[in-house]
Amino acid sequence: PAPSGVPPGGLYVGYYQEDPLTNPEDPTPGAFALNLPTGNGDFSGSMFFTYVGCQTSNVGAVGGTKNALALSGTWSGSIDGSPQSGSYTGTYDAAQLSYAGTYLNAGGKQFRDLRPCIQYWIAPNGSWEMFPIDSAVPATFTVTIAGRRVTWPAVSGAAFTLVYVLDPAIARSSGNPVLWQTVIGSATTNFDVPASVVLSVGTEYVVAVGVSDSRQKRLAFASKRFTY
Repeated sequence: PAPSGVPPGGLYVGYYQEDPLTNPEDPTPGAFALNLPTGNGDFSGSMFFTYVGCQTSNVGAVGGTKNALALSGTWSGSIDGSPQSGSYTGTYDAAQLSYAGTYLNAGGKQFRDLRPCIQYWIAPNGSWEMFPIDSAVPATFTVTIAGRRVTWPAVSGAAFTLVYVLDPAIARSSGNPVLWQTVIGSATTNFDVPASVVLSVGTEYVVAVGVSDSRQKRLAFASKRFTY
């Protein structure tokens, strides 16, 4: 067990959200995972940066230290060939059994022109939340997966939905654990993991769904283990 006053460890999954105030053009969410120790100590994790199929898949390496209720560390990675890095901090919420905090991008706000694929802005900062696997906020927001179809309840005010699949074995070691992610700009309640995403029969994965409103405020988040 964790020492008194120290939150439990294990694999936490969640999201980061680019700040809609400093980056109103296209504030995008993305997958975020942390493998935390039982007590205080160092940890590692990953942030995933790809949103459109024609972009390069990139994973940001995350390092940090857990100290009682606080997390702090740094992240770095390449976003479509452009090196990025920064810092982040967060604290544990005992009521929700989750971590939440903010991050900074040392490079500040940047415009990226990747036509004919996409044009977008990298935000100078943002927020993040992290939850234990198989948790749901609110508790009624249950995610199911049958074959490759992911389904979740309708949420009032939903405008954007982040859906991703990760390999927990990779998340606990090293490498890119996120096998696929997408951001859906509508209030849909299901989506199919593309056939191009390789899922091995008999292997355990984690699917996560995060729903936000038109102002990028999180309305619901849940994750679920499944064996393909």
